[in-house]
Amino acid sequence: MRAPILGAMPTPPALPAGARLLHLGPHKTGTTALQSAFDLARADLGPQGVRYVSRSRHDARAARYVTDRMVAGRDPARAERAWRAVVRELTAASDERRVFSSEFLSDATDEQIARIVREVGTEDLWVAITLRPLARILSSQYQQGLQRQSPHTYDAWLRMVLAEDVSAPEPREFWTRHRHDALVRRWADHVGADHVVVVVLDPRDHAFLPHTFEQLLGLAPETLAGRDAKENRSLTADEAELLRRFNIDFASLGLGPDHYVRLFRHLKDHLKEREPAPTEAPLVTPDWAIERANAVAAEMAEAIRGLGAAVHGDLDSISTTRLAGVTATAEPPANVDAAVAAWFGAGLALAADRLTSLAPPAAEPAAAAPPPARGLRGRLSRRG
Repeated sequence: MRAPILGAMPTPPALPAGARLLHLGPHKTGTTALQSAFDLARADLGPQGVRYVSRSRHDARAARYVTDRMVAGRDPARAERAWRAVVRELTAASDERRVFSSEFLSDATDEQIARIVREVGTEDLWVAITLRPLARILSSQYQQGLQRQSPHTYDAWLRMVLAEDVSAPEPREFWTRHRHDALVRRWADHVGADHVVVVVLDPRDHAFLPHTFEQLLGLAPETLAGRDAKENRSLTADEAELLRRFNIDFASLGLGPDHYVRLFRHLKDHLKEREPAPTEAPLVTPDWAIERANAVAAEMAEAIRGLGAAVHGDLDSISTTRLAGVTATAEPPANVDAAVAAWFGAGLALAADRLTSLAPPAAEPAAAAPPPARGLRGRLSRRG
């Protein structure tokens, strides 16, 4: 019999022993830092009756498989094995509280959620959804698109995403993840609203998210929050524009998405290792987009309240982002700093070197046919 979470409160009660928790993200809501904390805390989780169900920091391959979001060039059979391993761990008889975290679960359609729930089972299954202000997610998701070969300027992308008609692929993907009331409703329809937990990040307290998951899982304080967890920094305006222009030129060469994925797999970490100068301008969301995002987020907050899920944190905060003072368009920089371009170029050289070193050895060239025999000896051999 299910043990419900009783209402919305600042300190969540611990899930019962044997509970399975799916953390869905969505994207850009502290997922990388939380997954990193779980990964670093593995040795301390077991003695406290908690298991992090992922073979790495984030087993994205498994979640991508079950939501049909496979990366070009990746092995689907290997991805399926990864998902099957997650299912086995989540369905094995155990008194441990188990948690699997992947923001790609937020991409799941109703049919895919039904499949996930069918394979994992609903008994003692909870879902956690983490939220942050919608207006602050815009630039992060734009940058994520750039890393998947998008050619759009920030202003053009904002106008697509915040338009009335969002039938185009990029807006549709964004709102599947970030129409948060619909996300809560989709999963509540399958697991019950009393088994959905909404955690709203507190920008003033970076430990709020890991502390909340400690409480949900019955962990001692600082088991997660005390870790030096990895966080993804944002691209600067120059870095974003350089990557956008690269995407356009890359496509003009006729190179396919598989090539881009392999290249960027080695390039992205190099880009994030760079420490921008304090004077480098960030990517700024203009006021018109912030106002629109705040209005949508207020609608979402009101709808979430009516769904009956437990909410931890300030739900109103997702619609109160301050204006940036940029009243016009989000124009890209006309010129990119030379230091940024040099770092990007060095990253491309590094990525190319790694791709070359990982490539299978070239086949030995076939032995050349002997030259035709000449003279009497040749005529005799041809007769024989």
